[in-house]
Parts: sequence; C-alpha cells; structure tokens
Amino acid sequence: MSGLLILDFDGTMTDAEAEGGPFRTGYLEDLAALTGQKPAEIETLAVQFEAEVAADPQSYGWMFNGRIVAPASVDPYLRIMPVARRIFDHYDCFRDETDRTRLLDAILYKYNYTKTTMAFRPGAAEVLRALEGTHTWVVTNSHTEPVRNKIRALGGQEDGSNALEWLLDRVHGRARKYVIDEDFEKLPATMQLPGLSRPVLLRRRLYYEVLDELRRSAGVGWEDVLVVGDIFELDLCLPLALGARVGLVLNPFTPDYERAFIAAHARGHLIEALAEIPGLARH
Repeated sequence: MSGLLILDFDGTMTDAEAEGGPFRTGYLEDLAALTGQKPAEIETLAVQFEAEVAADPQSYGWMFNGRIVAPASVDPYLRIMPVARRIFDHYDCFRDETDRTRLLDAILYKYNYTKTTMAFRPGAAEVLRALEGTHTWVVTNSHTEPVRNKIRALGGQEDGSNALEWLLDRVHGRARKYVIDEDFEKLPATMQLPGLSRPVLLRRRLYYEVLDELRRSAGVGWEDVLVVGDIFELDLCLPLALGARVGLVLNPFTPDYERAFIAAHARGHLIEALAEIPGLARH
C-alpha cells in the first residue's frame, strides 16, 4: 500500500454497543437517583426516547456549542445525551441549560465512561496485524492511552510480545473531530445529504490539522488517503470533502441516509466486515 490509511478506533474497531452497555446502565441509574424515580421507570422511558431519537435524526444529535455535530443514534455514548435531556424534561427538573450541560456532560458522562469494557469487532486483531508495514494511523476522539491499551490487548502474544507494537506510537487521541471553526475557510461551511434536512458541518479545523500533518508526512495527495470510521459526520465528512476516499463501517444503528449517500458516492465504501479494510487500502 503506497497510500495513507487513517482508522478511527472506538466503534470502528470495537463493538460500541457491547463496550457501552455498562456506561448506559450506570448513566440511567444516576438519572434515577437524580430524579428520585425507580430505575425500572427510567429504563422504560429511556427505551421509548431512544426509539424517538433514532426515528428523527433531523432534530436530535450530539450538541456541541449549540449545534448538532453528529447524529445521536449511532452509539450508546451519543444516544444517551438527548435521552437524558428528554428524561429531565419529562420530570421538569434541572431546567437551567448551563447546569444541565455541566451535569450531563462534565460529570455523569465522564464518571460513567470509566465503566466501559473492551469488546472488539470480529477480525479486528487480524486486520491490524495485516496492516503492519503500511502507512496506517489511528486518529480518534478518545484519549490516546486507553486506545493504546486496547491495541495492546488485541496484539498480546503468549510469549509476552505484542504483534501490534508497531501501531502504539501511531495513535492520535483527542482529535476533537466535533469542534467546528467557522473561520476555517479552506472548506465550505456545510454539505447536504439527501434524506437529512439539517446541514452536515465541515469546518473541523483541529481534525483537519491532524489529517493534513499525516498526509504531508506520508508524501501523498488527498486522493491517496483512505479514512475509515463508523460515524460519517465525525470521521468522514471532512476527508471526503478534501478529496479522500472514505469507508463507513456499518452497525445496526447507522442512519439510512448515511448508508445511501456513501453507497452512491464514487469515493465512498460501505464496510460490512473489518476484513474488507486491507483490500480497500490497497486500491
């Protein structure tokens, strides 16, 4: 492979639903305590509101600085945020938005995120081992060291060596793909996807700077870059707009409009199984 391969990690190489199960459980338990309601009642409401969020991607999403920067339905971490707000609305509590945001994002999210487990998608270890010797990097919103720990777990050998040692220094954590900078005029402000009424925001300067540094270091043009991720708006919209190829790793919660858009795009690939990634990278 002469080009550059950029992989997202959590949700892309991992099973986000399995990893995030304890996170969701703990978060809902805390919401029950804060609202003074029975956990079973909070669980019933959560299931109802999760279905409503999934059915209306136009209205619900990950809100950052007052704007939707990603869909809310794709993984348990994004899904819980609008659901928690709906639960607070239902019980008419924590109405002040500043206090609510601090509580949900800065306290409950971070506290319960520590409860996540490791769960990998089938074939993750084999795919990463097959990529040794290529220009492959991991660029993730997650913190660097937790992702390295997952890679160590994937690559561990009986003799104590690690088959994925080569990848550990190629992890760029805290990429902040969700940060929008309206002054970043290298790209249009938005793009429109058929089936989605709200715009997809493109001016993600911090994410661009990471990708562009890796591209320059590899000595390739954007046409020789392949970016693989599980959330189009976070991982793929920016590189696609720059001219890169993109691979969308599917899960049961991938929005239909994302699937259709990537399937129809000349530089888009739908990835059902991780084993497809090395072949795509060689093209």
